[in-house]
Amino acid sequence: MLIQSMERLATAWPMVIKRSLANWKLFSSVVLGVLLASAVMAGTVIFFDSLRDIALDKALAQIDDQDADILMQAEKGPTNRQEYGKVSDRVNSVIEGLLAPYLNKVTAAGKSSTFFLTVPGDENSAGKDNSRAFVAYVPDLEGRIKIIDGVGMPPPLGKTSSDGILILEAIVPVHEAGILNASVGSRFSLVPYWDDALPYVTVEIVGLFERATPADSFWIMTDRVLMASAGSSFKTLPLYVTKSAHMDILGAALPDMVSTYGWHLDIDLEKINSSNAVDAKENVRYVDRLLGSELNRYLMKTQIDTSLEEYDTRLLFTKLQMFVVLIMIALVVLYYVVTLSSLVVEQRRFEVSQLRSRGASASQILAVFVLEGGTLSILAAVLGPLIAAGSIGLLGFTPAFSGLSDGEFLPVRVTNSAYGMSVLGALLSFSALMIPAFQASRISVTAQRSESNRPNQKSFVQRYYVDVGLLLVGIVLFRQLTEQGSMAARGILGEVVVNQLLLAVPAVILIAGAMVLLRLFPLVMNLISRVFASRIPAGVVLAIWQMSRNPGNYARLSLLLILMTGLGIFAASFGGTLDRSSQDRALYKIGSDLRLESVSINSMGVSRSITRSYKDVDGIETVSPVLRGYGSDLTNRFSGESITFLGVEPSTFSDVAIYRDDFSKAGLEKLLSSLEHDSSPTGIQLPENTRALGVLVKVDRAKPSVALVARLRDANHRYFTYELGTLDSTNWTFKEVELFGSRRPWRQLFPQRPLSLMSVSIVETNARGELDPGSILLDSIKARRSTGEVENIETFSSVDGWHVLKNVPDAEKDRIELSSVSAKGDGSLLYAWSGGSPITARGVYPGADPSPMPALASVSFLRDSEHSIGDNLTISLGGRRSSVRITDSFDYFPTLNTIEDKFILVGLEPALTNTNIGALLGGITPNEIWLSAEPGLSEDEWSDLVISLKNETPFPIGSVLDTRDALSKANIDPLVKAGWKALLFIAFGAILLLSAIGFVSHAYVSFRNREVQFALMRTIGLSMNQLISLIWLEQALIIIVGMSLGTWMGARLGAVIMPFLGSDDQGAQVVPPFIMQVDWTNLLTTYLGMVVVFTLVIVGVIFLIRRMSLNRALRLGEM
Repeated sequence: MLIQSMERLATAWPMVIKRSLANWKLFSSVVLGVLLASAVMAGTVIFFDSLRDIALDKALAQIDDQDADILMQAEKGPTNRQEYGKVSDRVNSVIEGLLAPYLNKVTAAGKSSTFFLTVPGDENSAGKDNSRAFVAYVPDLEGRIKIIDGVGMPPPLGKTSSDGILILEAIVPVHEAGILNASVGSRFSLVPYWDDALPYVTVEIVGLFERATPADSFWIMTDRVLMASAGSSFKTLPLYVTKSAHMDILGAALPDMVSTYGWHLDIDLEKINSSNAVDAKENVRYVDRLLGSELNRYLMKTQIDTSLEEYDTRLLFTKLQMFVVLIMIALVVLYYVVTLSSLVVEQRRFEVSQLRSRGASASQILAVFVLEGGTLSILAAVLGPLIAAGSIGLLGFTPAFSGLSDGEFLPVRVTNSAYGMSVLGALLSFSALMIPAFQASRISVTAQRSESNRPNQKSFVQRYYVDVGLLLVGIVLFRQLTEQGSMAARGILGEVVVNQLLLAVPAVILIAGAMVLLRLFPLVMNLISRVFASRIPAGVVLAIWQMSRNPGNYARLSLLLILMTGLGIFAASFGGTLDRSSQDRALYKIGSDLRLESVSINSMGVSRSITRSYKDVDGIETVSPVLRGYGSDLTNRFSGESITFLGVEPSTFSDVAIYRDDFSKAGLEKLLSSLEHDSSPTGIQLPENTRALGVLVKVDRAKPSVALVARLRDANHRYFTYELGTLDSTNWTFKEVELFGSRRPWRQLFPQRPLSLMSVSIVETNARGELDPGSILLDSIKARRSTGEVENIETFSSVDGWHVLKNVPDAEKDRIELSSVSAKGDGSLLYAWSGGSPITARGVYPGADPSPMPALASVSFLRDSEHSIGDNLTISLGGRRSSVRITDSFDYFPTLNTIEDKFILVGLEPALTNTNIGALLGGITPNEIWLSAEPGLSEDEWSDLVISLKNETPFPIGSVLDTRDALSKANIDPLVKAGWKALLFIAFGAILLLSAIGFVSHAYVSFRNREVQFALMRTIGLSMNQLISLIWLEQALIIIVGMSLGTWMGARLGAVIMPFLGSDDQGAQVVPPFIMQVDWTNLLTTYLGMVVVFTLVIVGVIFLIRRMSLNRALRLGEM
């Protein structure tokens, strides 16, 4: 039975091929599509393998050969050949089974435990100094050294002294020998730190050597294994003997000695390629885990696995973005196959109906299509990888890859995986070919004539809502993608997990959305024809009627154009978006033209203005000090949740900050204006020539360890603490302090007039004690001028302008009130405090009624803390409690990683006041300076500016960050850039080629099918110009609708999908997020090429219509 079927197949197959060749003009376009589908599918594997090879070569080139090698060590005792064999056999078997494919050779060595080293006769004091030694053997040592004095490696002969002590001969490096004053003939005693058969062993030095080639990788074992335990605090003498002397002589003399054995695995980097790199990494780590669980004190040293891990991770996240575009290309190519095969089958409908009328069954007709499609698919599966490999290899000659391939072919490998993908592409193409063939095989003569006269307005896809179902699938997948947050996610253990199905989300949504939109096509055409039929020329009306009467014919081409242009705009957005993102990330990290980090405002010398100091620097336009620090949210939590706060100057920050509109809903200036704080304490300004400040006070009981202090602020907003005296008397006492006389600029910070009194506090100065509850009366505050005149600056006749400092939790119960008790009977301020900690300021301050400090919160902070805009919070800023009110929020802010951390933004002046007004010593100052440079600075001027800020800065700084330097280094990986350029070339090439062939094929089939229709229109009186108008309008509408919808859908799809592809090469979400940047130059060039082809095709159709013979066309219609 099988043989008969094969014979029938062999008989039918030549007839099917001849039948196909008879229609070669149209069939060749289908062949091209199927070949392209298999080539694209296979090309995904070959292209990424090629990128992996280049990336791997780059990654391995960055590793030093010695760092790539593997060093293993383990301990085993006692020291003899039998015990060593157990360890060696196990290690060698594991190496042979798992690592041998990547190795050049394996070298094994060993060393004894470390001994105390003494001179003979001083064994009892061993270990009291830092002299140590060990005995070691290394294969082929004699061939790698140069003897300086004495002889070479001594033979394994063990001598014994008269008292039974082993005498061992050894050679030592000349450098280590010099440290211990050893020379040829010197003897030392090796005293074990453990109890053994011998109390010590005598070693005699018979030779000194130095390394013949110090840079030789041979010495890795010596430096990183044998000498690893020789710390810098010890003087260690390595003693080299033969393996036999180590095992058979020393080991036998000290049966309890443990030895360390090492293996040097020389990795051949040429043997590692993209196909085995992952296996190599996993094997190295598996060997480490396996031997670590079996051997004592096992240790592996290598960087090869880490480098391969980084390479694999970087390539994975880079590949995901490219893979999304390749999937879109593949699906668009498959739709092209469906479209062209539908045109071919449509061309054969009459032939099929004739065969059905002469007795052929549907299965027999379908078998013809199966033979035809199967032959084409098998041919494509075989040739696809070869075509892809050749095309990808040629990319090496393109400018994109010239720097990576040295102007030669890209390395390509046609693997089994490539053929597997090619077969998959061929199977998908075969399925696409069979869809219209299956429908055509069931058509009868009656149905064929009926459909030719009155075509179905709804296609199979629309009749059975396949498009709606596909759109629902896309929505479900998109929902899953939204919940996951990225195309790739990390598992519980940190491993990268990729849902392959989600990579097809953009392609599915694009195709489904285009199909659903085309449902509106006939409705719109009907509406237009009814509204404008009486107002527009006859040719135009006929075109609209034809398109609404037979929408399926036009929908196929429109959908193809939608997919092509949608793919084009989506692919074109990636390259530009990645370039823009790399620049945005560099600017975001710095925040302004120039940013000075770790600024230390002077704590000695004369107080200086920060802003004026930097404005005097040539090339600086605007200066904005910033305070960056850490705090915690104390609102609803006992311990507080950590946050990072940023204090900025609202008036200047918008002039220096580099800010994108999408960072927040409100603009930057509006956000900053909400940080203005009118009720921030301003203090009481002292007269210009004030020399001393005094306070008249009376305490409830004497407190000799409690001091009265005043907190002042100078013209540059620097804070100073002055101790007025101790509360050692219960009488009215005038406490006064000199403001300038006791300060020396070379030891302390000298304030700049005018000064303002910010607070008056009491402090328990005994660090081991506690502040006891108490109260104090403040009668008046006086300022003594340099002329000797004393002026009352506060009489406390009212306490409305005074408030309790609540900078610590203990101060929550503190209170103030107006007291009638005073020195002169005019009232005083009574301040009562509760107990608390020592060395903490507790007191009062003058100012307006306190209100929460305005603050901006990152969306991540609001989400995690469950706060909302308008809430009042208690937070810790720089260790000081502060009350803030959330006025607005932001998604991103320059220099802040709002994805991983939580942030609060406050005004600089309110933040400094709140944190410094209750401080005791020094003061918190801005620790960053954000600068904007004068516009138009040349490169030399910019460089001079950066150098001057580094070397001649007004205040000490940690580093200078500048945008020009960051942007110069912000270019994306050349390999990634080349990969995207190649991918865009493939995408644009496919778009131009397939759209051109599709349009030509559609125009050809449409003309042949409507040749009689055109002839009838001419016979009923339609002029040639009207007929030409009809053709132009039909084709123009298809092109305009298809390309417009495709461009719009591709742009919207990119804007929606791009955030889910926003990962860097390590998988971390990029901050700030992507902004879609379309490469309009290449895209418009492609569009122009498409329009030129379309125009030429339309002109060709019009030319054929002009040459059409009416009599011949009408005779054809009667057949």
